[in-house]
Amino acid sequence: MKMIFIYLILLIAPILSQEIFTGYLIEDQDTIDVFSYQIPELYNEENFHPLLVTFHQWGGNENSNYSTSFDEEANERNWFMLSPWGGSSNNYNHQGMQAMVEDEILWVMENYNIDKNRIYMVGGSMGGASGAIYANNHLDPTLPMVAATASASGILDCERRAIEMDGNNSMIEWFGGEWHEVPFEYHRNSAVYFDDPMHSMHYNLQNTPLYLDFGVTEPHRTHAEDLYNLLDGYNENIWIDTDPTGNHGYSVFDENHVCEWLSQFELTDNPNIINVNLDEPSRAYWIETYNQHILDEFIRINVVRNGNNIFDIHEFSNSDSIIFHNTINISNTELLINHEFINNEYYIGLSGDDINFINEINATGIMDDYIEPLNINIQNQIVWISVPNFEFENIGIIISYFSTDVNQDGVWDIIDVVLVINHVLGISELYEFQLLNADINQDEIVNILDVVLIVNIILNT
Repeated sequence: MKMIFIYLILLIAPILSQEIFTGYLIEDQDTIDVFSYQIPELYNEENFHPLLVTFHQWGGNENSNYSTSFDEEANERNWFMLSPWGGSSNNYNHQGMQAMVEDEILWVMENYNIDKNRIYMVGGSMGGASGAIYANNHLDPTLPMVAATASASGILDCERRAIEMDGNNSMIEWFGGEWHEVPFEYHRNSAVYFDDPMHSMHYNLQNTPLYLDFGVTEPHRTHAEDLYNLLDGYNENIWIDTDPTGNHGYSVFDENHVCEWLSQFELTDNPNIINVNLDEPSRAYWIETYNQHILDEFIRINVVRNGNNIFDIHEFSNSDSIIFHNTINISNTELLINHEFINNEYYIGLSGDDINFINEINATGIMDDYIEPLNINIQNQIVWISVPNFEFENIGIIISYFSTDVNQDGVWDIIDVVLVINHVLGISELYEFQLLNADINQDEIVNILDVVLIVNIILNT
């Protein structure tokens, strides 16, 4: 599906002195969203610049956020500012809107020098929870993630708010029904589901700094207070306004204080503990899942990475395949996965840059003195280990790599690189036994790809 972006310059005067750039997100020749963005006056394409994404209130549009002072605050800090419309003025953070926002962030990152580790989000009222909801649903470190987010009067739990309001037409429109008809849509598009925290996405916010603000007279201030109490001690960087001002939405914010608070943080994208509920098969940091048994229930994952290549799987449910990314490298020859009983057959996947260097790999399920060899196959650069429905205590994995270097002195080093490059350039020929060792990817051709793989071996040893 082709995405096309078109942009132009609007001068919004005399209300604003700066130039606001407007872009259009086009799919199949239809405009599906409009967004505006501000380039800081001191933008330097040789430097990385943070990005502030702002979400408008109910009834607003892509230019509404410039009535706050976030544009001035961003400009003074040399930050970019992006303001999506989200496809509608009454949008409640549904999956389609989040996909639009991701595409718009990617476009800005492709066209300007954005610091991917400092993407901040703020919003008021309807947009107040957008940053937290986006963070819940976007944990793939190869795509834009949220470094920190701030909420002003945010609807953090859509189901609770729908009940408080005796129904909400916008939520019904965008989620496809009332809260009791399509509960999973309400839960997956909320920062938290208070009535059943075990089936809530607030777990995903452990590493996302949260700034919570509400007006002093707002009846649903309890959303922020209850989320704060729920995450206190679990999320180490959560702040709530204990002396609130303003009425509702952006008016409760002190924009300078918000930006100062956000600026403390950079993205955490490689934690040792991953404790998440995923609404669909996807990647969360260094873990990824394939398949989902029940589509309207979360995939539950609780995995810990310890030292010495030891992993603890405490919980894994509603999926049959879990991938451990970046585990195959030439310095790792043994892995141990401590395995609490999972009540179904499933697959463990291992990925890494050095998968082509594997000579042999073995995996065994272990319970007391009982050891069972496990089936292994390699598909699409992933080592798959089949784990039967059995109460193993842990799974041991032993990997051996091709280690015979080109000149057979027992060390992969620059001499091997020079020999292969000279062969590729026709300067000198390798002997037959040298050719076998130089063909690292075993495609029966010694070429520049093998040089790259040899360099990777050297860098990883």
